[in-house]
Amino acid sequence: MRSGEGEDIAAQAKAFLTSLQQPHERSSAATADDLLLFFYRLRDEFRIVRSASERFKGPSFSFLHELLYQLESRPDETLLSAEWRTFIEVLLSDIGSGRIVVAHT
Repeated sequence: MRSGEGEDIAAQAKAFLTSLQQPHERSSAATADDLLLFFYRLRDEFRIVRSASERFKGPSFSFLHELLYQLESRPDETLLSAEWRTFIEVLLSDIGSGRIVVAHT
């Protein structure tokens, strides 16, 4: 892992979580696009080194496939869905807080 990449991902996760939890001027489509790129990067370029998360285990982000599909095909509805929103917020919180530690592949 190049120096700081795990911390960079954690910082990005915290920023996304803050953005999702506060009302803002940005459109949900822009937020969905940003999240989509972030989650694609996680899935394609990173692996899970350690997870203390109760929900997300294992060495990869393969569990993101359905979320990626939803964000691509129905971005607004996905972000308005309580189920998907909770999934996203818990994942971002776990990465941002260090419960999920990642490394570049």
